[in-house]
Amino acid sequence: RLRNLADRMLGPRKLPEMQPVNIHECLERVRSLMLVEAEGEVTIVRDYDLSLPELTADPDQLIQAILNMTGNALQALRENPKQKQPPTITLRTRAQRQFTIGAVRHRLVLRIDIIDNGPGIPEDIRERIFFPLVSGREGGSGLGLTLAQTFVQQHQGFIACDSRPGRTDFHIQIPYRRQEKAL
Repeated sequence: RLRNLADRMLGPRKLPEMQPVNIHECLERVRSLMLVEAEGEVTIVRDYDLSLPELTADPDQLIQAILNMTGNALQALRENPKQKQPPTITLRTRAQRQFTIGAVRHRLVLRIDIIDNGPGIPEDIRERIFFPLVSGREGGSGLGLTLAQTFVQQHQGFIACDSRPGRTDFHIQIPYRRQEKAL
């Protein structure tokens, strides 16, 4: 168990297997897994821009990253029984033009949002949520977001989070590469 934990903390051992990916197929895979897990307790809304071109990416890594964030959203919603609104997770895709990641300006960037209407991330850990072993959940390993960040960074992208009570939005931005067709 300790070796598995160390392997998860250190990140993936292999390079991404890049191929053309329809991001909506990845999101639908995550959505179907979450619907089974949610057992009808949570609504999962799709808000997709179907005009987005394919992305060159490792689909397994993207699915795992999105699954980790969506799983966290599901847990947060389940642990908030006093919620006034029906528990909802929204999966959204958009294109962003002329967006800077690090010091590099990209013509076109894919943005994926995973939004929930749960209690929000506790303020005392908000700045550290992507660090290993930081978890706002009893019994959480604190590795899901760290691993998701690693996978997205391998695609020259990043993950950010905006959170307040009633709305948490994890957004992923991944650049389209020059060889990929533009919108």
